Amino acid sequence: MRLVWLWYLQKQRSSIAPLQRKSPFSPRTTLLLLEATKWLISSALVAVICFRSTMMFRPVVTMLILFFLSVGPLIGVSLESKEALERRYHFDYLRLSSVRDDHVWRRLLGLHYAVSLLRLSPLFLPPSVGLIAKFGVRGAVWIWLGQAMVLLLYVISHMMRGSTTRAARVCSALFFRMASLAIGYAVLAAIMPLLQLSRQAVRMYGLSLSYLAHMDDYVAHWQQQFYQRMAHLGEGWSFSSTALSLVGAGFVLLALLCFPFLRASHSSKAMDKLYSWQLRAIEVLAVRGTNNAILYKDLCLFMRKAKELAKPPWTLFLPGELFLVAGANLPLLAAVHNGAILLFLFLFEVYLVMTGTLRAMTDAFPDIFQFESEMERLLVFRLLSPPPLGSLIEAKWTLLERLGSYPCLIACGWLFIEYIGLSGVQRGVWAVIGAILMLPAYPFVVKRILRTDYEVFCLVLASGEQAALTSPRDYAGYMLIAAGNHSFHRLLIYITTFSSLVSAFFMLLKGWSWAWYSGLFVVMLYLVLWHSSRYARRM
Repeated sequence: MRLVWLWYLQKQRSSIAPLQRKSPFSPRTTLLLLEATKWLISSALVAVICFRSTMMFRPVVTMLILFFLSVGPLIGVSLESKEALERRYHFDYLRLSSVRDDHVWRRLLGLHYAVSLLRLSPLFLPPSVGLIAKFGVRGAVWIWLGQAMVLLLYVISHMMRGSTTRAARVCSALFFRMASLAIGYAVLAAIMPLLQLSRQAVRMYGLSLSYLAHMDDYVAHWQQQFYQRMAHLGEGWSFSSTALSLVGAGFVLLALLCFPFLRASHSSKAMDKLYSWQLRAIEVLAVRGTNNAILYKDLCLFMRKAKELAKPPWTLFLPGELFLVAGANLPLLAAVHNGAILLFLFLFEVYLVMTGTLRAMTDAFPDIFQFESEMERLLVFRLLSPPPLGSLIEAKWTLLERLGSYPCLIACGWLFIEYIGLSGVQRGVWAVIGAILMLPAYPFVVKRILRTDYEVFCLVLASGEQAALTSPRDYAGYMLIAAGNHSFHRLLIYITTFSSLVSAFFMLLKGWSWAWYSGLFVVMLYLVLWHSSRYARRM
């Protein structure tokens, strides 16, 4: 505590050094006057908010304002850079002690947090006291929860910056996938009651004016309930003070458990070996790549990039599209009892997951599959006559088809397991039929994914431009070419989605009609994919 107080005094004196040159008072008096001014202004602002809130705001708005004022000043403590802390606390000098660097760094972070609490106390303590005085125990619970969240944020932020270089990417990947799962579930959970009501109304009234009147009454009733809930939002708090206190205690406990994992420096050591699925893919391609020099070059580049992969490797097996359709299936599959509908859903979702998995593979290795390494050697390709464009695109096809097979198989396998779990083993036969129908589409999807990047590279190669482009996606007309290449694909997805919803809402398709609809979707999909693969020999 004495060390914290000494550091606090040193920081305060250094902060008032420019003011002290113009102040007629002593440094101690100047410091006391400055702190008293902060306390007075903050307390006056809180008093105005508390006493005038009944005339200006609703109670929930007052609580949110005071909560933000009591927590907001401490958020900036978590955002301070690691380099700034090292300079401020002279970490290079402290690490010369016999204590381990990690132990010194943890003590430094604990010291910095305590000093920051003292320095920011004039900013967050008056709003905290005002929140407790106006809302009682409920306000105290929210203060506890907010401070616990800030402490956890402080520990996690320095853990991501100081422990490993991939921690931030892992957290962002998890958050993105959990958000996709929640969005998929929320959208379908909102649509399913309306879908079931529409089908029930069609059975009772048919597509007539009575159907429209029934749906209009339901929608008006739903709107009234929604407005009533929004009007009474915050009037009756449904949050239990005990539950919020336990959540805050959990945040603090998690922060204390994570604190020993803080590191003074991150680990820049790359993986010392490739994953087994990568090794199997390389072993197969090593033989096939002997007759294609570009494929051999891409294999060597892949082996180097795979050891320095910036994204977590598991993200290649679990793309965001998988979590999106998995969340949508939770309310959807529980209400589907027609096997033909399950067949169509599985066909449609497998295609989305397959496309998302291959796109994640190309984004993870842009040097290879987005032709960035070829853009760096553009002059070499121009010196060759003719340039080996056929060997180039065949090498990309071969490598992506082989490397993407394992992630696609795993991702579609997870989707198949969800269908079995939610629909039963007997109806899982429809999923097996769908997998068999979609299996031949895999090479066509590979070619569709690579088409735009390849064509833009060929355009840049033929144009003779000397502009320094690091990627075909930096080309000015890239989006226009991509829109033309994917127009039929997007049109098919949009038409399929719209027609499926309309058919389900108004019962235009029943029973085995969905099987014929699934067959039509497969035929149209193969036609679009076949059209997307007709580009290799044009350049």
